[in-house]
Amino acid sequence: MLRILLAGSDSRLLATRAAVLSKAGAAVVFHNAIETLEVLDQDRFDLVVLCHSLTELEMAMIADKVHQRIPETKILMVMSDLDRYEFHSDRKVDAVSLPEPAKLIARVKELLQVTSYASAAKRCDGVDSARLALD
Repeated sequence: MLRILLAGSDSRLLATRAAVLSKAGAAVVFHNAIETLEVLDQDRFDLVVLCHSLTELEMAMIADKVHQRIPETKILMVMSDLDRYEFHSDRKVDAVSLPEPAKLIARVKELLQVTSYASAAKRCDGVDSARLALD
């Protein structure tokens, strides 16, 4: 099953957003910024969602850690106002979304579909390589 890590600073908002994101067909866990940095040392995820409740410094730290530890993981930033968002211009995140549930779920499904295709391609490459090694 695909896995989503949701990071933010408002626990009530995170719980609600996790329930919404689970409708994308993935397992969702959520943590504050410090816990997220710790979890990224121990586990892998297909998508990391950064809530607008994080500071820009927290977003940057989490995005940097994802890129260092699990570069194939997609990062989605949820913004309440996309007009003021400039963080994505330096390619730290793969996509941005408004928090409206329908838009958010659609964006998550889009990113997870790309991730699942990439994962399937990696598995096929591994099988092909193993088959070639046996021949």
